[in-house]
Amino acid sequence: MSKEQQQKSQVNNPKQTISCSFVLCDICYWCSTYLDKTRLPIDNKCPKCYNTTTTLSSFPIMSNESFTFDYDEKRGIELKFMHRK
Repeated sequence: MSKEQQQKSQVNNPKQTISCSFVLCDICYWCSTYLDKTRLPIDNKCPKCYNTTTTLSSFPIMSNESFTFDYDEKRGIELKFMHRK
């Protein structure tokens, strides 16, 4: 089974869970949601600022969760996790 077929199968089959991760650079605030852990940056190097002195922060996202991301210069980053409806 090809990787694309596996991904479609996981999306269509609620019994299988997709392991998602939210990744955030602590320096430049670049962020991304990865739907597959195998695609996470191995060397913890930010793809935007290429900083390697700090690690990328990673937050697991459960299959029944959703989240919002907001950035404000005064308050910083705000992540709000909630259950999917």
